Amino acid sequence: MTKLSRVSWHNVLFVILSVLFASWLGLQASQWLFRIRAERLLTDIKSLQVNHSSWADAQKLMDRWGRWGHWYGNCTSSDCQYEIAVPHFSLVYPQFVFEEGPQLDARILESVGLRSALVTATLHVDHGVVTERGFGMSVALPVSNWTIPEGSFWLRVDNGSGYWPTLDVASFEGTTLHSASSFDVEKNPYRGFVQRRTTLEASFTPEEAPEEKAALMDFHFDCITRWTACTNRGDLLPRAADEFEGGGPYLKK
Repeated sequence: MTKLSRVSWHNVLFVILSVLFASWLGLQASQWLFRIRAERLLTDIKSLQVNHSSWADAQKLMDRWGRWGHWYGNCTSSDCQYEIAVPHFSLVYPQFVFEEGPQLDARILESVGLRSALVTATLHVDHGVVTERGFGMSVALPVSNWTIPEGSFWLRVDNGSGYWPTLDVASFEGTTLHSASSFDVEKNPYRGFVQRRTTLEASFTPEEAPEEKAALMDFHFDCITRWTACTNRGDLLPRAADEFEGGGPYLKK
């Protein structure tokens, strides 16, 4: 190999590495931008006050997040159920890579600190007043955790059902608790918990103590941007996970 060819090869290698590094920086910046957007969405949802915020307040939020918002049926001041869903990095979302296998693409991206995530928000307006607000997070588990303890691929459970290997939490404030049984309500009429497949949902009413409300809406966003993927939903919503796993009032479905 001549000196000129060696120089040319080094130049090509330098260009390739530079492109890869620039791409990684761009994806990392996108991931941090998503985290900032997720935190902003939570702040906006927290700004709504159940039974106090008006249709005009809801409209301001809907205008701000209309790019990611949708509703079913009509959406008027009389009745509007509005949902916002902001996704990130669908390339490594389990739904995208449904087939079983080594998932090399997802593993490579995960090894450089990249992962898929989703944040959601909901609000309900009834006769001109906000009667419910909610926020949820979903973050992909490490690819090594895409199997269940029995060894089956997580997306295809032996009983025929399936679900995505993600950490999923949500919290809602409304005039009634979500799926609370009479037993739960007797133990605590102002907050409750329910697990739907992989999602842990916390719900509370306006009568709940302010400090408990704050704790049940205290979502942590480190799992979106940290180098190693999280494996515990308590890293996303600590208060709900602690109470649910510690034997607080809940209902499994």
